[in-house]
Amino acid sequence: MKICVYAFSTTAYFFRALIEECARRGDDMEWSIIFPQGHFRHLLADIVPPERVCYLYEKFDAYYAVSDAAQIQRALDSGGGLVTALLKDKDGYRWLDKEEQLKRGAAMHACYSDFLARIRPDFMLFPDLETVDGFVAMNLCAELNLGVLYHTETRAVGLSYLASDPYETLPVYFGAYTDDDLRAARAAIEKFNQRRSNDAGRDYPPNPPPKPSWFRRLIVSGYIRWCHERLHATEYDYGESIKHNLIPVTRWARRQRFDQLLAKYFDVSLVGNSPLPEKFVFYALHYTPESSINGLAPYYVDQFRVIDALLLSLPPGHRLVVKEHPAMYGMRPRSFYRELRRRPGVVMVHPALDTRALIIKAAAVATVTGTIGLESYLLDKPCILFGRNFFSHLCYSAPALPELRDFLRELITSYRPPSVAEKEVEIAKLINIGGDFVIGDPWFIPTVMAPENIRAARDYFWRHLARIGVMAKT
Repeated sequence: MKICVYAFSTTAYFFRALIEECARRGDDMEWSIIFPQGHFRHLLADIVPPERVCYLYEKFDAYYAVSDAAQIQRALDSGGGLVTALLKDKDGYRWLDKEEQLKRGAAMHACYSDFLARIRPDFMLFPDLETVDGFVAMNLCAELNLGVLYHTETRAVGLSYLASDPYETLPVYFGAYTDDDLRAARAAIEKFNQRRSNDAGRDYPPNPPPKPSWFRRLIVSGYIRWCHERLHATEYDYGESIKHNLIPVTRWARRQRFDQLLAKYFDVSLVGNSPLPEKFVFYALHYTPESSINGLAPYYVDQFRVIDALLLSLPPGHRLVVKEHPAMYGMRPRSFYRELRRRPGVVMVHPALDTRALIIKAAAVATVTGTIGLESYLLDKPCILFGRNFFSHLCYSAPALPELRDFLRELITSYRPPSVAEKEVEIAKLINIGGDFVIGDPWFIPTVMAPENIRAARDYFWRHLARIGVMAKT
């Protein structure tokens, strides 16, 4: 079995541990690695031979120099297309001229294409995708007919699974469940009702790897950035790096900015007396930039597109309650709130208000791809989903704008909540495809490197391959 790993950022720590665990268990694997940046290449240098390692910027300048119209067209034709990959950018490449974006994207495509065509892995294993080059690599999997194993968390359900694309498409074996799955589903729903965490792998003991020295984080990384990665565009500049390393100070400063300058724009707050409207549709703003919206539904990164569509489609007598995301304290510009406040029919709600209480009081809920859609299903409220993800089948897909008004009115008047038994079955189906592991940043989620999590990921990996029929053919 040949597996190529997309080792984005600190996930390199996890993948090293996974490779070592597979070797310890005697798994017949040939590993190859793609490093989109060079900061953590040293972590796997002794366990994956250099001929099976691709560092994007090792030869990027050479690919960029010869990137012509023909190469750009090949990248445009690949998989979901280069344009789609570029539009999923979080906050880097979009500031470049469009022709420059295409040229750099074509260089990414050429670099990864040459490597993957030579290595020919059976599958590519991805963590959560955050950057343009990751979506370019995903496109190449479709172009070269390589299997995709994309880590996806089921959020409120509390497990993870491996999807076949970045849209969280459920595995081909989705739909089955056992009595054990039903019992686990009841426990998961009970935890949800009690507001207890269902996060995958979070019960494992924390085991964060030691952070590199300041010399490596500043001097070595700075050298890599300026000598090899000059053409890499990212939201994560030196200013963001400083903020990331001073998180308590950053959070305090953002909270002060919000409380002093931005809280006044909200109609309903913890200290105010303004009641909620009697009849309303509820929309919770997304955290941005974030892969859950940039990667899954980039059209709606401008969330005014959703808000305006809902305002134009509200049933008579209803208003639109919009709640800020709790993690966005002090991060949005003042102009965003001023513009939102000008919309007639909008009621702005402070991020500290209880989201669950708002769902229960709402006539209907709307989201792009947020977990609030799954929560609405469990709380017996209809939810319109403007994007797509693994729980799309439990929500209602937003129709075309001319049809949205009638659709929303009909949904509010005729919605039938699922029974307890129906909810248990649907959650059991999700539990059946999942495993109690997580792939992520081990400094942000310190249980990622717990031996129990590594073993659970390895076991799930092989179980998933067997269930999709791969192991029967190898």
